Amino acid sequence: MIRFEKYFTEQIENFKICHSNLIKEITEDDIHKLRTTLKRLRTLNLILDGLLFREKNFPTELSNLFKSAGEIRDNQIQLNILKEYETNFKRYLNYIINNKIENFKINESYQEELNSLIDKFDKVKKYHLEEEIVGNIEARTDITLDEISNISNITTENLHDVRKKIKHVFYVFMMLGIDKASNNLDELQETIGTWHDYDVAINNIKNFDNNSEVIKSLQEKRDLLFSKSLELIKKI
Repeated sequence: MIRFEKYFTEQIENFKICHSNLIKEITEDDIHKLRTTLKRLRTLNLILDGLLFREKNFPTELSNLFKSAGEIRDNQIQLNILKEYETNFKRYLNYIINNKIENFKINESYQEELNSLIDKFDKVKKYHLEEEIVGNIEARTDITLDEISNISNITTENLHDVRKKIKHVFYVFMMLGIDKASNNLDELQETIGTWHDYDVAINNIKNFDNNSEVIKSLQEKRDLLFSKSLELIKKI
């Protein structure tokens, strides 16, 4: 379990650092790092629950923190997309972000929640089945990648779901220290994620002030990201 343990320990420490920073001051960088770390811990937790034959269960307080940080992060991303445009929606986003930061609730400690994850990990460590575990996980992720590459019709409707699967596989590869994590999976999931962010921005502006000039510019960039995503999927 050496590879698992190193990855798991790194994520626990990353969480503690982000938590300590956010207690003092809420910054965009720490919100982003917190979200990424919690995503990785959720992926690892999913595997641990499966190995322990448990119903999937991630600590509630960590889930709530993930959701609150996500609401701030999503709006920050929208604001960054619109930084070169003049639109009333930017002023609205600034108001929303400031309001959510003011009301952002973060506990003084999450040690109990972290201990529950550590307890799961310690139970799995006792199995001494590293090679079998790694082999089974690799086989499952390879099947997932094959399923993605064999999708005959990737559309704007199903691309976001494809990204979720790719991000899950990418985090698993990182956890296992597999070289595949260094190929185009990271670029692919980031490209699809940015495409989705632009799509959300377009819909938000349509619903807010329907600025046709801004919408047209965003649509052009979104469509380029969609085309790039399809090309990257072919390289899996």
